[in-house]
Amino acid sequence: MKTRIPSLDGFRAISIVLVVFCHSRFLNGFPEYLFDFARQCDIGVTIFFVISGYLITKILQHEYQAAASINIKLFFVKRALRILPVFCLYFLFILFVNQKLNLGVNASNFIHALTFTTNFDSSPNWYLGHFWSLSIEEQFYIFWPLLIILFQKKLRLIIIFFIAYSCIIRVVHYKFNLNTGFYGFFSKSDPIMVGALAALSNIQNSMLFQKKSSINYSFQLIALVLIIFFTYCSAHGRFGIMALPFGNVIIACAIMYIILSYTTYKNNYFFRLLNSRLFIHLGLLSYSIYIWQQFFIFQGISLLNGPLYKLATIYLVSLISYNFWEKPFLKIKQLLTKKYVLAKKPILKTLL
Repeated sequence: MKTRIPSLDGFRAISIVLVVFCHSRFLNGFPEYLFDFARQCDIGVTIFFVISGYLITKILQHEYQAAASINIKLFFVKRALRILPVFCLYFLFILFVNQKLNLGVNASNFIHALTFTTNFDSSPNWYLGHFWSLSIEEQFYIFWPLLIILFQKKLRLIIIFFIAYSCIIRVVHYKFNLNTGFYGFFSKSDPIMVGALAALSNIQNSMLFQKKSSINYSFQLIALVLIIFFTYCSAHGRFGIMALPFGNVIIACAIMYIILSYTTYKNNYFFRLLNSRLFIHLGLLSYSIYIWQQFFIFQGISLLNGPLYKLATIYLVSLISYNFWEKPFLKIKQLLTKKYVLAKKPILKTLL
């Protein structure tokens, strides 16, 4: 039976609500006084990145420690079964609709999306533009297992170097307007690296966040204030000497602290809320919602033009997509994992 890290689906639910709210500012009738606040809710993507870096690193590192190796082929197959079904469905959907409605998606946009390089697309189109974050995730999946195998004893140094490089490249881009040095990846990838670093630390100190004494509400409040402050500064170009190079890292670290506080210690209200049926349900649908919302939320599409109708449509399409299209592939993914774990007994059951 598949085991899940507590609260992560709840944090995914928070992430997707923030992302949809951020994009909802483009809907007709959206309150003007909320526009600036909604714009800053793109922090939902940062939460996704932190979770991804944390979860993927934890899975891969556990496997490496248990078996002294990583089955890279299985890892890629499992990632493909999770990512590609709804991605391909949406891609074909946009390809078809673009022919009928002329959405303005050009060949370059399609190629970048298909090759998971949208984060390097200099002229992205709205309907495929959200694949920039998925592209960064996929690029991370490609090189990270190899680095874990090749540089096991130097992983922390590598992560710290990547984080530092991200800080530097944002400043270089701002000062000289240069898109060199893999700017499309490293300018936004440090939250993934923060999650990876936290996973390594959490594996070595697994009891750190399991006691009530480690759940410091004052520190959580400080983390929340840091998230709000640097999100505001980054959005408005304030306090640039800190916000430009380090804002993204500070936000990611604060998010990671809050996540770790609620993935182990269970005796409080917020933990129960994160693991409630509603939050878990939205967390499970979060990837589907993220894929489909881009088409239906844009005001240029007149289908069910009212904001509530559009949000309801996004939910229903995502629900149908998840249950009738994605779930069969997820079951295959789970069966492959179970088969691998059983074949490698007594390898860790956390891979399930």
